[in-house]
Amino acid sequence: MTTMMEVTQPEQAVPAGVSQFAHTAMPYHIKRAGGRPLRFDGSELAMAMSYTSAIPYWYEINLYRTAEQGFVAAVRLFHQSEDKQDTIRAWEAATLDDAIDKLIGYDAANDVPLGTDFDVHTAAASEMGAWALQLMAHISDARHHYGSLIGEFLYDLEHGQ
Repeated sequence: MTTMMEVTQPEQAVPAGVSQFAHTAMPYHIKRAGGRPLRFDGSELAMAMSYTSAIPYWYEINLYRTAEQGFVAAVRLFHQSEDKQDTIRAWEAATLDDAIDKLIGYDAANDVPLGTDFDVHTAAASEMGAWALQLMAHISDARHHYGSLIGEFLYDLEHGQ
């Protein structure tokens, strides 16, 4: 898994190892599935990405500090296939710990498509069982993929890498 991390340089000490703005805040506009767009002025504190060509999807995690000294956490899911829609989920948080909790609590199982290619009304019980096992394997893979990324993200954030 490839990870890229970028943390701004501190102007002064801030709790939990997150730096103050090193430059002027930029405007951000994050579209959210099923919610209003999130607009704020701020600075990106950290980013990690899990892209690898062997997997048909990847995640990007972003952590921002707003000009009002709040935080925004975002999880983006990208697909290699143009037939699938990329999604973004973003949350506002009053503290860094709250923002990190949003990222840790994100369940990648929600990103796994149901993927039925047979008629569930006429399928044999064995077909349904095999489909359920396959779906459980996809969910496990997605959770592992995201969990590895968030683990690297938090490690790098804590160690200032």
